[in-house]
Amino acid sequence: MTVSIAHGKPTVNHPPELDTVLEHLRRQFHLPDLRLDGPPMRLSGGFWAEMWTLPLNSGLPSRVVLRLAPDADLAAWETTLQASVAEQGYPTPVVRASDFTPSAGMRAWCVMDHADGAPILGGLSGLRALAALPRLATGLPNTLAHAAADLHRLDPEPIEAALAQATDRAIGVDGLLDHYLTRARELNDAQLRRALEGLARSQPNPKLRVVCHGDLHPFNILINNDRMTVLDWTAGQVAHPAYDLAFTHMLLANPPLDAPKPLRPIINAAARRIANRFIATYRKIGPHPVDPATFDWYRNLHGCRVLTDLAGWRAAGELDAHPGHPWLTIEPTLRPLLAA
Repeated sequence: MTVSIAHGKPTVNHPPELDTVLEHLRRQFHLPDLRLDGPPMRLSGGFWAEMWTLPLNSGLPSRVVLRLAPDADLAAWETTLQASVAEQGYPTPVVRASDFTPSAGMRAWCVMDHADGAPILGGLSGLRALAALPRLATGLPNTLAHAAADLHRLDPEPIEAALAQATDRAIGVDGLLDHYLTRARELNDAQLRRALEGLARSQPNPKLRVVCHGDLHPFNILINNDRMTVLDWTAGQVAHPAYDLAFTHMLLANPPLDAPKPLRPIINAAARRIANRFIATYRKIGPHPVDPATFDWYRNLHGCRVLTDLAGWRAAGELDAHPGHPWLTIEPTLRPLLAA
């Protein structure tokens, strides 16, 4: 999950891939004099990739973002998806260059346009979150519903073809279910395995497939005046629209906001109303209907996705390496899935 790519602190450190990236850009765009026009800035936010703003002297946009990923195959997936939706006019940064076969010791990378703006919920916590609830109650579900509806109107066929060419990863939720089941067995987690096996037996079989973001929430949308930019396509898929809607509803109803304990019931009740309004708005403006049973199945799928990640972190002793991750906030809500 990624937050704002608009802010960072100047640093004298450079990522080790920087010289290789600049040389690649010089060759690809026939710009032998291309160079940095100031220090790169490490960008805050995100739980997976490392990102830097690069100021350039000429030939390309004056600011671009370098995204460095530890998993080359997943980087190829997310970058291909982002580039493909951008080609169809969806508001996401244009991808300028990429390399998914890095040399030894280097990370896969892509260079994309810089997006100005701030996340919808940027800086909200405690009393500030409570004070903002009346404004968020209408603006937030409306923005997210339009982001989902516009995405679901795109043509999925060229995007499926591009993904199939770029990686060997399975397209659709069948591959996700298989992956989570495999992880549950590896972790020897009987409750999680039974929940996933139940999902596999009850999986709906709708023919409808659209382009989905898979991680559509307020911190992955930047707002700059009236312009919206959608970031972070790591969890993107070609799937039923409920793949997006159920995840967004789950995150909205359980916001990972830092608030004093007495305020949490108030914020949580308002959050559930915002989440329900998001679904109601999508049903009014969206291109496809979503029946309650299909929505519930995808909500449980995402719940098992979260619980699988958490089980893996605990087994590896890595829970403390994910401070502030929204999975930790939402876990108590999802635990009943394992008792069903």
